[in-house]
Amino acid sequence: MQPYLSKPLENLEREELLTTTRSLLAEADALSSRISVLNEIGLAVNQSLDLARIERVIARQAKWLLDFEHCSVCLFEEGHWGIKTLFGRPEPATADLETMPNLAGAFDSTRPVLLNEGMPSHFLADYQSQLIIPLNADNRFVGTINFATTAPGQYSRDDMRIGLMLALHLASAIRNARIVSDLKATREELRLRLEELDAYGHTIAHDLKSPLTNVLLRAQLIKMSFPDHTLPDQAAHMLDSIEQSTKVMARMIDQLLLLARLRHDEVAFVRVDAHHLAESALQRFSHQIEGKSVHVTVMPEMPTAFGQPQWVEEIFANLISNAIKYMGAKNASPAISICGQQQGRFVRYEVRDNGIGIRPEDRDKLFRMFSRASAPAGVEGIGLGLSIVHRIIRKLRGEIGVDSEAGVGSCFWFTLPAIDPTLPQTASRLG
Repeated sequence: MQPYLSKPLENLEREELLTTTRSLLAEADALSSRISVLNEIGLAVNQSLDLARIERVIARQAKWLLDFEHCSVCLFEEGHWGIKTLFGRPEPATADLETMPNLAGAFDSTRPVLLNEGMPSHFLADYQSQLIIPLNADNRFVGTINFATTAPGQYSRDDMRIGLMLALHLASAIRNARIVSDLKATREELRLRLEELDAYGHTIAHDLKSPLTNVLLRAQLIKMSFPDHTLPDQAAHMLDSIEQSTKVMARMIDQLLLLARLRHDEVAFVRVDAHHLAESALQRFSHQIEGKSVHVTVMPEMPTAFGQPQWVEEIFANLISNAIKYMGAKNASPAISICGQQQGRFVRYEVRDNGIGIRPEDRDKLFRMFSRASAPAGVEGIGLGLSIVHRIIRKLRGEIGVDSEAGVGSCFWFTLPAIDPTLPQTASRLG
């Protein structure tokens, strides 16, 4: 600081005042430049998760803020401390960095160290001026960023403040990079576990189907081996129960296998004939429909949409099956209607019934796995059907919902793209 700056401004001579003004403007300009560089570094940190790139940016840009011949980072990684030189001559690898006299102060107190006359140490031994700034991420000491130059007396408290601001940016980048690295590792571990579970589920399901089919065939053979009415009633009832239970279990296994396939199968979108697929799904339940005298109507000219035919038929089958199950034992005129209409970029399909309806408190859990609405006695299931439908429709880029009133009936609806969602001009619009 110049001596005349200690005088009151009104006592300065004209030349002194001009010199002071120029000096203050130069300092303000230098400060503005430093702030600009710090902003650029902050922008680089926020735009990238590549720690190596961020370190290079900081080392390069810091030359506009500090005078140094060496810049390095000391980080604790993979169980030991290591040195990464960002600028200048690399420092020799040292196994016990925390014992270095110049580093020990920062390591022990996690406070910056400013040296202008060097210090006997294997680390930065050739540099007289040193700035060693701690890196703290989430209130945890993770290392230091170090600046050094061979000339003595080069660093001031202002330089230390600049170093602290650089350290804040770098510590933030280290924290973000480690969080992303941990998330990637966790995601990969979850992916591997999911693959193992899928493979295990596939194996178990296929292994179960073989003996299950054997049980079903043997039960049917026993019934066929006896002429009508020669098998005791109790035995016939038990065989009917075995046959029914094995069929239910076979459907459950098929549903579990379908769920596993949905995670991995890629969607090849084609135009689907919803009317034909609804009729095909109804054929699966012809006996139940006839047995319960359910009046079924299918809209003859339903609009087509884009999806996978097998999956769309499975959607209709599940919704029809639910409508039949929850029709109600005392329903005098049970009815199911299936229709569809185009609504902008989507086609909405509906499966309506006049059954027992769904209570409001049950609607939120309808599409969760292994969750069922309150069911009347005799209605079987494990709560997979609607969760499968939900996953299929999400894969097909549609939506599903239900409108229902207890004692009046339900309308399950779902949407499918009316135009091919894989086309470039439509993919963005369909989300």
